[in-house]
Amino acid sequence: MPSRFIYHAQDLAFLIFHSWLKLRWTPSSKTWLMRLDRTIRSRISHKNSADWVQVNHGGKVLDIWTVKVEGDVQGSVPLVIMHGMGGGANMFLNNIDDLAEQRDVILLDLPGFGLSSRPDLRVKYENGWWVDTSADDVEEFYTEVLEQWFQKLCLDKVILLGHSYGGYLSSVYCLKYPDRVKHLILADPWGFPQRPAAADMRPFMRNKALVLLSKLYGKMNIFTPLRVLGPLALPLFRICKLGLKTLFIVKLSGSTEDSADLIERQKLLRQDGLHVFPNTTMQDYCYMWMMHSQSGEVGFSRVSIPFGWARKPLVERVQAWDSKLDVTFIYGARSWIDSQPGLETKNQRHDNYVDVHIISGAGHHVYADRPKAFNHIVQMIGEAIDESRRPNISHEFEQRHLAMSSLRRRSSCASQAELLNDEAGIRQPRALSAHELAEMVESDSQSSNEEDNVGTSGRVMFSLDDVPAEKEHKTQTVLSGLEELSMRRERKSSFRSQPAAVMKNVKFSTEDNNEGSQRSEFQTD
Repeated sequence: MPSRFIYHAQDLAFLIFHSWLKLRWTPSSKTWLMRLDRTIRSRISHKNSADWVQVNHGGKVLDIWTVKVEGDVQGSVPLVIMHGMGGGANMFLNNIDDLAEQRDVILLDLPGFGLSSRPDLRVKYENGWWVDTSADDVEEFYTEVLEQWFQKLCLDKVILLGHSYGGYLSSVYCLKYPDRVKHLILADPWGFPQRPAAADMRPFMRNKALVLLSKLYGKMNIFTPLRVLGPLALPLFRICKLGLKTLFIVKLSGSTEDSADLIERQKLLRQDGLHVFPNTTMQDYCYMWMMHSQSGEVGFSRVSIPFGWARKPLVERVQAWDSKLDVTFIYGARSWIDSQPGLETKNQRHDNYVDVHIISGAGHHVYADRPKAFNHIVQMIGEAIDESRRPNISHEFEQRHLAMSSLRRRSSCASQAELLNDEAGIRQPRALSAHELAEMVESDSQSSNEEDNVGTSGRVMFSLDDVPAEKEHKTQTVLSGLEELSMRRERKSSFRSQPAAVMKNVKFSTEDNNEGSQRSEFQTD
């Protein structure tokens, strides 16, 4: 009875707290954000814990919110994940359990985002004056803070995965501390391409009102318009972030039958490793940390120029990466991020390992749009690192596509089942051995040679070795019937099929009769 009373008292206090929160212009709080964080992390199957890790920078103590997920295999190289702009550590909910099957997974809220501290990145104290920070200052801040964070967690060697803005910061970190990173995975990274010289010459930039509005918005931070809207921001944000519904959310209906169907669908999705929420949990999670003090977005404004271009493009600095650093780019085929800089990086570092993958059907949030395909690539990279070798995933995919093309030529039911179970050529039920691949390549070459011989000789040979014994007599009867039919057709003579020697005696004559008509006749000897 007392525990039940305490439970209802907590709900009542939370309700009163939310009622007071609605009186604020921007309804957000760190307490509400922590409650949402616990709700989301409760969907993780693996054992996990979250706490703040304290680091010191510029004489100030910063708290970095860190989520540790214990993997099934101990002793392997841990995976560190850095979120992008407008996201948080829990955005990788649909990836954590699959990735934790091989190794420990560590996620963090970058300083200025989520539940981490929000330092002032707008100005700095220099020579007795407060001056504006620059792109170099912001990059140095994140690089040194991340290095201290790695030291506090005793992470000597890691696989570093960064998405979007997190990919930019992880790339900058590897410019100074490459020895700590065994492999750098950049998921749809921001900040690589150069700003085109003709960016301001686009037709819509000729509109004076649009130019004025763009200049005004260029002076703001990204989430300033949401803060200006105040209490209208949350419902508007839920509408604008409808894309999250397809990734994490299933709408809950009021009827009991619909609720039962929803629970059943959620069970099926969880079996596939996908987590869903019957409300706006993920939308509220993103909204809560966006409405806090402006810190991370201020740092982003320092390293970027309108609109969305990097002030110091990374494609100009990839040559400064250490030659031992292995890099893998993972792009979404439907993303607004251009994959061309990844290919340019591969060309510039042709003597080093750089691999580029484009996942079909995925957008900017490639890890959430196609989680299984994304997880499979990351797992293959991790397996190669644990075996002290380079992944060489592109070569394996080429061999796999070659094997799949061989399977498509076969008519067996087993091959068709393998094709149906395959995930767009990225994942198949079992890995083909080198011997099987070699046999398939050899069979392809033999089949191509036979096709060439058919074109030269004009004769096609069929083998009936696979015909069962009980059907052999029936097959022979059918073949004999076909031969007799062909012989009858040869005996038939027609006017068109007569040889030229016979046709030479054909006589044609045309006579005009009295009625003005013509009469034609021909004779054959």
